[in-house]
Amino acid sequence: MPIILLVRHGETEWNRSGRVMGDQPIPLNQTGEQQARTCAEILSRTTIAAIYTSPVLRAVQTAEILRQPQDIPLRQVPGLREIGVGDWINRYWQEFAEDPAKREWYTHPDRARPSGGETLREVQQRAVAAVEQVLDPAQDTPLVFVSHGDVIRAILAHYLQLDLATLRHARIDHVAVSGLDLTGSAAQLLFLNHLPGLDRLL
Repeated sequence: MPIILLVRHGETEWNRSGRVMGDQPIPLNQTGEQQARTCAEILSRTTIAAIYTSPVLRAVQTAEILRQPQDIPLRQVPGLREIGVGDWINRYWQEFAEDPAKREWYTHPDRARPSGGETLREVQQRAVAAVEQVLDPAQDTPLVFVSHGDVIRAILAHYLQLDLATLRHARIDHVAVSGLDLTGSAAQLLFLNHLPGLDRLL
């Protein structure tokens, strides 16, 4: 099995303002584009076999920038899309900071569900399935998966055999990279939420 690199999309104006995007086609802002270019330069120093991305616009834009230095094959994978936030979409997080449903979403993510949305357990099931579909036991060149903060946490929790609520405490910054080595019988965490300086670790 290869090393997999999990990359969160770059910043958008909605991220900056604290507004709930869901899977809406909100583009990267200038900061997000620069974040992706910096990450692309770092990734260009190691060979990448392929990039798989969430089909949500901000992730696709990030992945397109990441692939350019090496002309890496790119494929959109529906299972990597953003968590379904249901009725929370378009609202500002601060509007419902004390909402019991939001508190439960952080404390019991395996069962909490925004009205009309997904639980993190459901996200984990479809995201891990998406990763498993493209893994090849003979592949020894890293693969990149571009997705969203909660999706990345869910993937990490699965492979590291950690509770979803525990991984909710993991910080996943814009265009930060988390690496897993899936070579052995148990996954090994190589790095978590790594920003520039990644070249020293690969």
